[in-house]
Amino acid sequence: MSLRMLEIGKRALLTHRSALEVVGHNTANVETPGYVRQRPVMAAIPGAVTGEAGGGVELVDIQRLRDVFLATQLTYEHGALGQDHALRASLGQVEHIFTDVSQGGLANLLEDMFDAWGDLGLGPTSPAAREQVVQRSELVAQRISNRWHQLRDLRVEIDHRLSDAVDRANAIARDIAHINEKIGAAAAPSGRNDLMTQRETLLSQLAELCGAEGIEQENGVVDVLIGGRRMVQHNQVVELRLVDNPAEPGMHLIALGDAVSPAGLRGELAGRLQARDEFIPTYMAALDDLAEALADAVNAQHSIGFDLNGNPGGDFFTYTPGSAAATLAVRQEIVDDPDLIAAAETPGVAGDGANATAIEDLRNSRILLGDMYTSSEFVAQVITQVGLDAEAAQTRLDGRQMLVDDLQDAYASQSGVNLDDEAVELIRYQQAYTAASRIISTAVAIMDDMLDLT
Repeated sequence: MSLRMLEIGKRALLTHRSALEVVGHNTANVETPGYVRQRPVMAAIPGAVTGEAGGGVELVDIQRLRDVFLATQLTYEHGALGQDHALRASLGQVEHIFTDVSQGGLANLLEDMFDAWGDLGLGPTSPAAREQVVQRSELVAQRISNRWHQLRDLRVEIDHRLSDAVDRANAIARDIAHINEKIGAAAAPSGRNDLMTQRETLLSQLAELCGAEGIEQENGVVDVLIGGRRMVQHNQVVELRLVDNPAEPGMHLIALGDAVSPAGLRGELAGRLQARDEFIPTYMAALDDLAEALADAVNAQHSIGFDLNGNPGGDFFTYTPGSAAATLAVRQEIVDDPDLIAAAETPGVAGDGANATAIEDLRNSRILLGDMYTSSEFVAQVITQVGLDAEAAQTRLDGRQMLVDDLQDAYASQSGVNLDDEAVELIRYQQAYTAASRIISTAVAIMDDMLDLT
């Protein structure tokens, strides 16, 4: 009997010492980001024969305390958060391009150009007035062209950043696959816990990059999927890659295996693609519409007028069809010789500036979007739309961040380390450890008494 008591005490001592180590491990990681607290699971050892008392206690597992459903929802929302953040950042860059609230903005330049045409109408023979029309018209054309090229360069920059994000996503996927391999080789389930916690942190980072989600298998490994397509399966990785976009030379698409633009792609990559392929082209098209409508309206009126030499005016602006904003410019012959500006309505009439005045009146003509907007109103509309899009993106980002924070708090309330709870557990297991040592002391004393009797 004393030998059985000694064995029971020894097992209890070892079991509660292990429990104290778990409490210590939790306490040590109270500030570790993403750490999931652990709890020892104990089970009674049944007696060897019928009618015999049990054999004490043993540690059968060390469980991680986490809500699987909350963890899954968090991973999903991290993907949406990454997408919203990338889109907002990109639209913020667009806002910096459209800075028309200060002097020198496109709207002001348009007004200055039409003012110059008005001045020319009052003094059609003035070389200074003619030079002013050329200079201010060139400023308008250059500003429209510069805006278009800045937007194009931003698209190229976003495309280049895709490569970095893809590389980071692939590196994280390889790390997850390596952890899967370690987990599969772990001898005891408890030996996987910290590896699983590390893997969950990586999976959240991967979700923010590409919207990947994890499905845990029975053996503890996780398969990582993007829209139903596996990126990680056990220790095998199908890497993301960039492929040329046949519709837009110089731009790239995302591929996973043989799937180009896979469904379910979210995160930073999707946000950047959304800005590059949806929002920015819309603003570029608006600049094309403005450039073409403005040039056509001015050219139409200018061509029916006459220059200082009594010759028909012809076109004032030039542009390449299909890329009006990128190529808009004042006709080079007029730049070289402002006398070619057709300010007169009638040839050979000195002081006739009626045609220049008619061009000034175009500032009030509704020449854009089906005769809905004047050129200045259209510029204001475009700038307003950029601001509204950026504001909407910020609102979505703020709402998403609040949701993620709330989910994180709910998850941490169960999975995070609470020092007060750990202090209670420490006292409980310490008392159990002390009691187990007393069992051993009592068993030894009984054995000593039995030996004295002999």
